[in-house]
Amino acid sequence: MSLGALTFLSPWLLASLAALPIIYWLLRTVPPSPRQVTFPPTRILVGLENKDKTPAASPWWLTLIRLLAAALFIFALADPVMNPTREAALKGTGPIAIVVDNGWSSAAHWDQRKRMIDRLITDAEGQSRAVVIVPTAPTSKGATAQIEAPSDARSTAAALMPQPFAPDRLAAANTLAAAVEGAAGGTSVVWLSDDIDHDGNAAAAAAKLRELATDGTLAVVEDGGNREPLGLNAGIGIQSGRLEARILRPNGDGTRDGFVHAISTRGQSLAEASFRFLPGQTELVVPFDLPLELRNQIGRVEIAGERAAGAVSLIDARSQWHRVALISGESREQAQPLLAPLYYIEKALAPSAELIRPKGSNLVAGIQEALSQNASVLMLADIGTLSGDAAHHVADWVEKGGVLVRFAGPRLENGGDELLPVPLRLGGRTLGGALSWSTPQKLGPIENQSPFAGLTVPPEVTVNRQVLADPAMLGPDVQVWARLEDGTPLVTERKLGQGRIILFHVTANTDWSNLPLSGLFVEMLRRIAALGTSVASGDASGSVTADNAVATAADMPAVLPPLQTLNGYGVLGPPPPTAQPVAAEKAHDLVPTLDHPPGYYGAGNAPRAINVLHTDSSLAPLPPLPSGTDRLNYSSESSQPLKPWLLLAALGLLFADMIAVILLRAGGFGGVRRRTQRPAGAALALAVIGAGAMLTVAPPQAFAQTSGASPAGAAVPRPQNPSVNQATDERAIEATAKVTLGYVLTGNAEVDEISRVGLDGLGRLLSVRTAIEPGRPLGINILTDEIAFYPVIYWPVLPDAQALPEDVLAKIDAYMKQGGLIVFDTRDYGLGLTGTGGPSEAALKRITGKLDMPRLEPVPENHVLTKAFYLLRNFPGRWDGGQLWVEALDNDDGPSRRARISDGVTSIIVTANDLASAWALDESGRPLYPTVGGGENQREMAFRTGVNIVMHALTGNYKADQVHVPALLERLGQ
Repeated sequence: MSLGALTFLSPWLLASLAALPIIYWLLRTVPPSPRQVTFPPTRILVGLENKDKTPAASPWWLTLIRLLAAALFIFALADPVMNPTREAALKGTGPIAIVVDNGWSSAAHWDQRKRMIDRLITDAEGQSRAVVIVPTAPTSKGATAQIEAPSDARSTAAALMPQPFAPDRLAAANTLAAAVEGAAGGTSVVWLSDDIDHDGNAAAAAAKLRELATDGTLAVVEDGGNREPLGLNAGIGIQSGRLEARILRPNGDGTRDGFVHAISTRGQSLAEASFRFLPGQTELVVPFDLPLELRNQIGRVEIAGERAAGAVSLIDARSQWHRVALISGESREQAQPLLAPLYYIEKALAPSAELIRPKGSNLVAGIQEALSQNASVLMLADIGTLSGDAAHHVADWVEKGGVLVRFAGPRLENGGDELLPVPLRLGGRTLGGALSWSTPQKLGPIENQSPFAGLTVPPEVTVNRQVLADPAMLGPDVQVWARLEDGTPLVTERKLGQGRIILFHVTANTDWSNLPLSGLFVEMLRRIAALGTSVASGDASGSVTADNAVATAADMPAVLPPLQTLNGYGVLGPPPPTAQPVAAEKAHDLVPTLDHPPGYYGAGNAPRAINVLHTDSSLAPLPPLPSGTDRLNYSSESSQPLKPWLLLAALGLLFADMIAVILLRAGGFGGVRRRTQRPAGAALALAVIGAGAMLTVAPPQAFAQTSGASPAGAAVPRPQNPSVNQATDERAIEATAKVTLGYVLTGNAEVDEISRVGLDGLGRLLSVRTAIEPGRPLGINILTDEIAFYPVIYWPVLPDAQALPEDVLAKIDAYMKQGGLIVFDTRDYGLGLTGTGGPSEAALKRITGKLDMPRLEPVPENHVLTKAFYLLRNFPGRWDGGQLWVEALDNDDGPSRRARISDGVTSIIVTANDLASAWALDESGRPLYPTVGGGENQREMAFRTGVNIVMHALTGNYKADQVHVPALLERLGQ
């Protein structure tokens, strides 16, 4: 019997409610309370006998408590259930068959499935029905299902775990059919699905289950909402050339947000990218923009929070990028680039490798340039002979682990050199043509031990010319990776030290073969590029680190044993006993099973990753189910049996009744026969009844929401005083709202005030004479304040200035190297000294002694500072005569030239002329301090010095670039 969301499993017990009036008549009385009798000495035995034996009537609230307790007992015995949507799956009298999708897609919400299984077993136990549990992903070989008692079924269910491969539902349906064959009564089949049609057989499996549940009920439990499983496959994008994560979902209902993490082989998170599914989308591609060195350290890509093997994609050498240097000896590279050999190589490798094209035509210089950039693979197209320094550098590089790939051509037909896998015959071989009886040869099948194993050989690929290997020199150290149909080697390889030498016996363009036009050529080059390991030009050890060991894939065995495998939750660990080796030629497109779970296979230094999903995988939703199938979802798990809570509430009311009777017998409520009860008694009764009602109607989830915890289970952060952060933010906003000049606070109030009014006066002049409208100058605590907001910092140096801490020096050094300008003013020239060796010079050395200071020099005649805004020859302040020192501009064009780095802006200026005092003005614009030596004309030049310093810091070397304008105009004909 159902009443909305409430259902009674034993409704016939509700007939006991008719006995409530009798219970009321029986429970409306209470024993009489004891009488209080005066005990005078003269009446010891008189009047003590109470002849009134009629029990007094109980208070109305006590009778109500007893009636409620009786009613709750009756309701509890009727087995009420809140939200009983799952009970529809249990119709029938035979066994309850629980078919569980325990493939990789069930792992993310496995706890939910375990609770559902436990609930179904409990319901079967209440109905005295047997249970049979059938997993759709086998957990062991030769597994069978059997009908069990509910207690035994709990042990079977506890042993179930999600598997790291897709389920086989047809096999599970056949196993269930064999288990329930001959079972009496109608079988109820409950299919706990994962919402995915993995192999296209979901409809057939559902029809088979429908046949087994002819006399019972077939119910399918689905995830629904935004709880559908997600899949992931990561690899190099064909178009973008970046590492991309392809995220899949079976249905396009609603939106879905999340994050994808790229994790190194050491477990470090290297990158994070967000994704968002829009309604209707079932596939997303999320790229990772990482430097080459970081990208090659990625060992796995996974969806955050989706604990499933299908949400993890393992990365091996095939998905790593390598630096490939390309050098060609063909002279028509510039004339016909689309026919050049390197054009086809570039097109094949550009999406999956970082290509290096040395500048210039000098072979030795080109090889040195390529190797200096830590190329892992060097490809030479039609270079006949390597000799001298070039041969020595290449041989040394290969011995340290490099991969040398050479392509044949007219030059190589004349012989070759020592850096070939096998000696060649002179003249080569022509297949087809007017003067040949032979015809172009097709490619033969690729052998299993070749790194090209598993690649499909297109039948249209032919070879009409090649260089021939000397058959007598094909020893055991020479490997043939590809052959023609007649057995002639097409690709040969030989080890040299820790590296290898590979030769294509045809050209890299279409002159000798149409192989470069095929997809086979692309896959060949990508697999060869994956063989390389980073070799530092100056590293003589040639050792392979743990980070790039996976890239040294060399010997591809015919059989790849399992090294580490994923479990159903996507955790990498030792392979299970059921894991079997994989044939190398089948590893490329292997579908994981119980025998071959996903993970790493092969040699320890060159494993092959086998993932649940491949580049062409997709997740399809479940097809329409047979008619009469009940569709449920796991959210119905919120239904709760109310019997325990009703019994608890009834016991609570009985306990309250006992306390009330004790109080009544003790006279705690003012006597039994009083018709007017105290308000406290009524209040107590109402409180007890209210508590019982709450216990009756509130499911367990309601108490969790009133416990004071946050919805996610995290602690609610305490409010903090934001005054410090707010002040810092306000200062940053003020410093960046306008061009702001800063001055270092020295602790001397007078000097700090001079710095402030001096920069304020300079700012007013800048507003009048230039386009700059600076804000008010700000004082800087060099120890604590951020200095990156200020293009120019004025630093008055006092004689007692002390050395700075290491972290402050690092901050100043970073500021100067990133384009900032600091003006150190020792202010001591007016003391009669020469500007060198003044009293503040020692303090300046204490401040700057540990800085990474550039070399200083007096301002050169043509320095940008002399013409940034005004044309200046000297740079006075309050004093005139002190030398202005700036960063020295080196004449070389090397990368260490600091001026080039910061756009020609000197990072430091040192003066002793007390610039701030010359700039200081009062509110009316009148000077505060006299200039010594040149009067107001000197003050004007001091202001012009300040203007040039600010303009130089803001505009860089644009004035220096103007010297090229006449030459540019002349070239343009103007």
